[in-house]
Amino acid sequence: MTKSLEIDISEVHTVVDRTEWARFMTDDEYYPYLVKKNLRPAIWRWEDLKPRLDEVLKDPLRRADRRFISLVNSDTGEAGGVFPSIFLGIQTFSPGEHIVPHRHNSYALYHVLQGEGYSVLDGQRFDWKTGDTFACPPMASHEHINTGDVAAIQYVIQDMPARAMDRNLIWEEPMGRVFHVVEGKMPHQDD
Repeated sequence: MTKSLEIDISEVHTVVDRTEWARFMTDDEYYPYLVKKNLRPAIWRWEDLKPRLDEVLKDPLRRADRRFISLVNSDTGEAGGVFPSIFLGIQTFSPGEHIVPHRHNSYALYHVLQGEGYSVLDGQRFDWKTGDTFACPPMASHEHINTGDVAAIQYVIQDMPARAMDRNLIWEEPMGRVFHVVEGKMPHQDD
């Protein structure tokens, strides 16, 4: 007995025969295409960054927002990192502020430049102060609380550019609000 396969094609609006961006390349063409230009060394000066960090600290926190400045080497092109697969951000939050629980499928490595407080990672509390470093695994729920009397400043290293280039960067910010970056949804925007 053969089952008939019923397919709903009401969503099909175009039949694609060819795409101009699909290419054939010989190995002699492909290898030069694969090789990317070298990255130039880069430096970001604290004296240039600090005024911008102070300015973003005046912005209100929205949802699971963090106030941060991204360090970007333009040589990484659309990857938008300090290196093609590495994001480096410097985030800050005021005394008494709480970055609500959120998670993402990129890892996050934090180094505390200033301040004190604690972070809750998958239900475990990690107290931190100036000079400490802590790691947050991919998809771990995490939140940050500044218990000190100065703005907390943290370096944050993530593999966000690699995830975005692979078209699989996912955020849940705040918890319960999941979005996939490739779909064009970004933090701080309403659906």
